[in-house]
Amino acid sequence: TSRVGNGATSTGTAGLALLDLRGLGSNRTLVLVDGQRVAPSTQTAAVDINNIPSALLQRVDIVTGGASAAYGSDAVAGVVNFIIDRKFKGFKFNVNGGRTSRDDNRGWQVTGSFGTSFADGKGHFLISGEHEHQDGIDIIDPNTRKWFGFTLLVPTPGRTATNGLARQSILTNLNYNNVAQGAVINSVLRGATRTNFFATNAATGVVTFNTALPLFGTSFGNGGAVQPFVYGTIAGNFMVGGNQWNEGNTIALIPQIDRTSGWASLSYEFSPAIEARIEGSYSQSHTLGSAAYHRNVNNIDVSATNPFLPASVRAAAAAGNVSSFRVGYGGFDLGRPRNDNRRTNYRLVGTLLGELGGGWTWEAYYQHGRTNLDIQLLNATDNIRFSQAIDATTNGAGQIVCRSTLTNPTNGCVPLNIFGIGVASPAAIAYVKGTAFQNQKITQDVAAVSVNGEPFSTWAGPVSFAAGVEHRKDSVVAVGDPVSEGFTVGPSLYPTALGGFFTGNFKSNAGAIKVNEAFTEVVVPLLKDSPQGQSADFNGAVRVTDYSFSGTVVTWKAGFSYQPIDDIRIRVVRSRDIRAPNIQELFAAGSSQAADVTDAQLPPGGTNPVRVTALVDGNLALTPEKADTLGVGVVFQPSFLKGFTASFDYYKIEITDAIQALSVNEISSGCAAGNMVLCSFITRATVGGIANTITAIRRTPVNIGTTLVRGFDIDASYRVPLGDIFKGANGALSLRLLATHAINYRVGNNEAAGENGGPNAPFAIPRWRTNTQLSYDSDRFGLSLTMRTVSSGVYDLTWVSGVDIDNNVIEGAKYFDLGGNLRIWGDSDQKEAEIFFKIDNLLDKDPPVVVGSAASTPPYNPALYDGIGRTFRIGLRTRF
Repeated sequence: TSRVGNGATSTGTAGLALLDLRGLGSNRTLVLVDGQRVAPSTQTAAVDINNIPSALLQRVDIVTGGASAAYGSDAVAGVVNFIIDRKFKGFKFNVNGGRTSRDDNRGWQVTGSFGTSFADGKGHFLISGEHEHQDGIDIIDPNTRKWFGFTLLVPTPGRTATNGLARQSILTNLNYNNVAQGAVINSVLRGATRTNFFATNAATGVVTFNTALPLFGTSFGNGGAVQPFVYGTIAGNFMVGGNQWNEGNTIALIPQIDRTSGWASLSYEFSPAIEARIEGSYSQSHTLGSAAYHRNVNNIDVSATNPFLPASVRAAAAAGNVSSFRVGYGGFDLGRPRNDNRRTNYRLVGTLLGELGGGWTWEAYYQHGRTNLDIQLLNATDNIRFSQAIDATTNGAGQIVCRSTLTNPTNGCVPLNIFGIGVASPAAIAYVKGTAFQNQKITQDVAAVSVNGEPFSTWAGPVSFAAGVEHRKDSVVAVGDPVSEGFTVGPSLYPTALGGFFTGNFKSNAGAIKVNEAFTEVVVPLLKDSPQGQSADFNGAVRVTDYSFSGTVVTWKAGFSYQPIDDIRIRVVRSRDIRAPNIQELFAAGSSQAADVTDAQLPPGGTNPVRVTALVDGNLALTPEKADTLGVGVVFQPSFLKGFTASFDYYKIEITDAIQALSVNEISSGCAAGNMVLCSFITRATVGGIANTITAIRRTPVNIGTTLVRGFDIDASYRVPLGDIFKGANGALSLRLLATHAINYRVGNNEAAGENGGPNAPFAIPRWRTNTQLSYDSDRFGLSLTMRTVSSGVYDLTWVSGVDIDNNVIEGAKYFDLGGNLRIWGDSDQKEAEIFFKIDNLLDKDPPVVVGSAASTPPYNPALYDGIGRTFRIGLRTRF
C-alpha cells in the first residue's frame, strides 16, 4: 500500500509499507520471515515490511490463496515469505538520494550489511542496518501540481426530480458556502425563529437567498474586518466560485519520515543434529504530517452581544432584533493539527534446528515481538475549552472574559476571538489547543515446533511429510489521554458540554488473544519419469486452530500438479482458509475522526454531505471468517522457444462471515435501504434546526456475509542473448509482462470490480493492472524501461451517467519508469561497485481527477494513481 494517503488523522499508520494481496486488506495477508511469524506493527495485525532486512534477502516466496493450512491462520489472501541469505559473507553498502522534479519530497537512504563465518564454518554472524529520511510533501501547490483544482463530487446545482439533471456532479473551483477562514454568519435568531440566509427548494432546485435579513452575507477577514461574503452557485455544502476557501490542498500529501532499523543473527552448528540461532531486530520510525484545519460548518452559536464582534455588527444585530446567530468558522488562526507518530519495533527469535537421521529434519523456535506506538495529534482542539473560550462576555470592569469565569474565576479560560484572520491571541490559542495521544504496546509471543521428512516411497518417488504445533498470544495495552477519555457523542453544536477533542479521541483499550494450532502437510508423487516425460503429484494439508475468543476451526488444502509433457505444467488447488478477528476488531475502544457522509434520510431543509463523528470500536461478538479458495493454473515453457516462459492462473476466493468495518457512507446507505442493524450504528439529533440529522456513526466491525473475489493473473517473459540477434553483440534483452484481471470483487450484493474508486471509496479494484518491463543487461551495464497501467473504470457500477452522476467514468493511466546501473569497479557479483539511477513517472503524468465528497482529501486515488509526479533517485552500491 502506498505511503501516499496512508497518514490519516487518528489511524497511526503513517509511513508504513504494508502488503495487500488481492485487495483483501493487509490483515488477510500473512507475512513471514524464513517461515516464522513477524510481530505486527498495528492492532490490525499488519506487518510493516520496512522492518525486514532487504539488503540480506535471498528471495521472496509468494503464495496467493490457499495458504492457511500450510503456513498458518490469517493467510486468506495468501502468504509472503521473506527468505534471508543466512550464508552471506562480505560487506554490502548502499547510499542513494532523490527528489521530485518539483524539488520537494527530498530524501536519502543508507544501508550496510556484513556477514562472516567462524569456528571453521560452524558459526555464522550477520548484521544489517538502514536509515532513511524523507521530507514529505506537507501542502499541495496547485501551481505545480495542476491536477489539483478544488474538485469534488457534490449535489448538482438546480437539480430537481423532473428536470433531467444528474443527482450529483463533478465540479471544480469549489468552496465552502457556509465556512470562511475567519468566520461567516449563516443564520440569525430573531425572537423564537431561526432563519438561514439561503435555502434550496427540494422540489424545484431553486436557491432562495434571504438578502433582507439582518447581517446577510457578513464575514470577517484580516484583522477582523467586516466584509461581504460572496456566494457562488450553491452545490450542497459547497459552491462553485464565490468566497475562496477550500482547505483540500493543506493536508500533507506524504508525511515526513525518519526511519532507522537494525537486524543481527548469530548461528552455531554444534553437530548435524543441532544448530542454534538467535536473531534480533530493532526499528524505529517517526512520521509527521499536517491534517485538516479545525473546521466548524455552521455549528457555532454566537450571542449577538459577543464583545469581540465589531461595533457595527452588534449595532446591526440590535437594530434587527437578532439575539444570536450561527457562524461557520475555518479555524485558520488555530493552525493545522499535526500527526506525530513514533513507532518502535523489537523482535527476538531463538531457533533450534537440525537433522534427525533418515532424511528427517526438525525445527523449533520462540519469538517475542513488541511494537510501541506513540500516536499524537498535536494542536488538537479541546471541545470544552473551545466552547468556553468562544462564549465571551465582559466583566464588571469592562474586560473581555469567558462567560464561565463569572461563576468559576479560577478555571483559567482565555477568551477566543473567532471573528477574523489574525485576531486570536496566542494565549487563547494555547488555552483551547492540546495534544490528543495514545500509547500502544502490541505484543506477540510465538512458540512452534515442526518436523519434516520422507517416511516412505511410492512407485513415483518418496512421499514428503511435515507436521507441527504452534502457540501464539497477541495482546495490546493502549492508554489514551484524559481529554479523549471524556469524549461523548452528541449534537455537534457549539458551545457544547460534550468532552473530548474536535478529532482524535484515542481511548484506552486492552485485550489478548491466545491461539493454539496443529498442522500436517504431505506431498505424494503420483507419476514420475514416465516414458512420455509425464509427472504428477498431490499436495494436501490440514490445520486445526483454536482461538480463545473465536473457538476451534479447521483449515485444509488439496492440490494437484500434472505435467503431461516437458513444456506444460498444470496445477489446481482447493482450500478452506480462515481468519479470526484481530485485537483491533475485538477490543478497539472508540477513537474518533471527523467524516463527511451523504445522508439519504436527511429531511427537507438539510444539506448534504453532513459532517459527522466517525467512531471506530470493537465487537466481541465477531466470529471467524471462512474462505473457500480455488486456484487453477498452467505454466508453459516451450522447448522450441528457448528463454520464453508464461503462466496463467485463475483464482476464486469466497469469504463467508467476512469481517468488515463499513465506511460511513456504506452504513448510511445501508440503513436507508432498510438494514436495521446498520441503523443502530447511527446517532441522530436536531442540529441547526434540522431534526433527525446524523451526528455520529459507529464503524463497528461486523460479519457482513459473503465476499467474492475472482480473477486471473498472467506472467510472461522472454529473454534472448543480444548476440542471437546481432552477431558479436554483448548482453541480453528481456521482456516481461505481469497482468492481473479482476472479474469479481463482490461484497454482499455490491459488485466493485471495475470501480476505480474515489479517495473516500472503500475499494479500488480496476479491471486490469499491468506491469511490462523491457530490459537490457550486460556484464557492466543495465537499463530497463517499465510501463505500469491501470484500466479505466467507474465510481460506482450501480450509477448511470447523466442520472446518478454527470460522468461515471474514471480514466485509466499509463506510467513509464526508467532505471539503469553501471559497474564502475570489480569484475563479479561478489566484488563490485556500481552507480544506479531510477526515474519514476518519467513523463510526469498527472493522475486523473478522481473525486470524493470531502474537501480534506486530494481529488485522486493514491491507491492506483501517482500524484507525486516525476521522481529522481541516484545511488551507489558496493559489495566485497
